[in-house]
Amino acid sequence: MLQNTITNEDLVGNIMTTIEQVSALINAYQVHQIRAGKNHRFVDISIVEVDGRFFVRQYKFGENSWYHAFIKTPLGQIKCGDTTIDIKGQVPSDLSTINAMVTKSFWKKYSIIYGIMKLGFNTKKHEASTLELIPLC
Repeated sequence: MLQNTITNEDLVGNIMTTIEQVSALINAYQVHQIRAGKNHRFVDISIVEVDGRFFVRQYKFGENSWYHAFIKTPLGQIKCGDTTIDIKGQVPSDLSTINAMVTKSFWKKYSIIYGIMKLGFNTKKHEASTLELIPLC
């Protein structure tokens, strides 16, 4: 389900080399995967883009969640299809101002599915768990 903007030549060894490539890949998929570090397992997640920045939200609040692992050690990876991207996950410094735009981006990308999922991405608790993913390319 990759968009035509990404070719096999762009995916040299399945390593992303530019933010534009990362953006095209993230936007080509509805479901992504994330893991903290390189030893944890990948779990499904939804990633949205706002002004060239990438965001996720926690929707299960366990002590051993990927979110808490990133808070402790911010390096990890995301996977889109067969492509793995090294990232740094951090709470955005402008969390209070970016949250509304992140919520709008979730609604735009997932439309009716977002409402049906009933994961509560737009509740205050979920908004407070917004994490910015910074590709290390």
